[in-house]
Amino acid sequence: MPRPRVFVSSTYYDLKSVRAELDNFINTMGYDAVRHEIGQIAYGNEEKPEKYAIKEIDTCDILISIIGGKFGTQAAGSNYSISQEELKRAHSLNKHVFIFIERSVHSEFNYYRANKDVPGVRYTAVDNAKVYEFIEEVNQLSRGNPIFSFDTGLEITSILREQWAGLMQRLIAQEANKSQSNLIEELQRSLQTVDKLVQFLKLENQKGADAINEIIFSNHPIFKAIQDATRNKYRLYFANLGELNAWADAARNFIPVPEDKWDTPEYREWVRNYPSKEKDEMQILFVRKDLFADDGSLKPISAGQWRDDWVRTERRKIEKPQDPDGTNEEL
Repeated sequence: MPRPRVFVSSTYYDLKSVRAELDNFINTMGYDAVRHEIGQIAYGNEEKPEKYAIKEIDTCDILISIIGGKFGTQAAGSNYSISQEELKRAHSLNKHVFIFIERSVHSEFNYYRANKDVPGVRYTAVDNAKVYEFIEEVNQLSRGNPIFSFDTGLEITSILREQWAGLMQRLIAQEANKSQSNLIEELQRSLQTVDKLVQFLKLENQKGADAINEIIFSNHPIFKAIQDATRNKYRLYFANLGELNAWADAARNFIPVPEDKWDTPEYREWVRNYPSKEKDEMQILFVRKDLFADDGSLKPISAGQWRDDWVRTERRKIEKPQDPDGTNEEL
C-alpha cells in the first residue's frame, strides 16, 4: 500500500540530531522519511546533487522545513540556500508544508525587523542575516503554512503528531460528506437544466408550447380509455376523427352513427352489431364530442383534466320482428 512520503529539509550539521529524531518519528508513524544523508534521493550525473534533492520534492506529499541559525550552502544560481529553495519548491507545488524555527532565531527575528535598516547591526542567533530575510518572506506567503518555534526535536514530533491527526480527521470528515456533496452537485446540475429549459421556453414561446402539447398528446388519456372500453390489447394512436373512424371500422367493426341519431348532442357514437338467431345485440361506443376541434383534430388533454365518463360503451338488445306465421324474420 502506498505510504505518504515526508521530505525533511534543513541545514545538515547543526540540525543533524533533530533530523535523525524526525526520521525515527516519521517511520514510526508508518510514513516514508526522505533525507539526503541516508541515500533516499536518486542522484544522477547530469546536474549537481542539490538539483536532484529539490526535484525529489515533486514525489513527496509533505515537507518539514527546519530553520536554524545557519544559512547553509547557497544554491547554484540563486541568492537562497539549498534548504530555502526546497521550501520554495514545495510551496509552489502546493505541498503540505510545516515550518519549524529554532526558538532563539524566532525570538531574535523581531529584533531584526526593528533594526534591519540600521547599518552595522550584528545578530547572535544566526550566522547570516539572509536567514531572517527568508523568514520574512515565509511570513508573507500567499497560502497558510503553519510556523512553529522549537527547542528540541521532541517538540517538533509532538506538534507534528497533533497536526497529522487533525489532517486525518479532516480527511475522514470529507469522505463522510462526499455523498452529500455529490447529491448537492447533482441537484445543482438538475436546477441548471430546468432553468435552461425555462429560459428556452420563454425565448421560444410558440415552439415551447408546441413541444409541451406534443408531449401531452403522445400520452393522451383517450387512447387508454378507448383501448380499455373496446378491449383492444394493442396500442392505440390517432390524431383526428378520420383516423379514429378508420381504426374503429378496420380493427373493431364500429361504424360512425350519424349526428341526428345520437342519444345526446354531447357524445359522438359508433355502433357494431352482434346478430344472433333470436335477437340482435349492438355495442355503442360513446366519446365526448368536445374532445375534438371543429376541424376534427384531437385536442391535447392532460391526465389531470381527464374524466372517466368521457369515453364509455353500452350494450343494447334489439328484438327481431315476428313473421305472420310466428317465426323470426331473418335479417
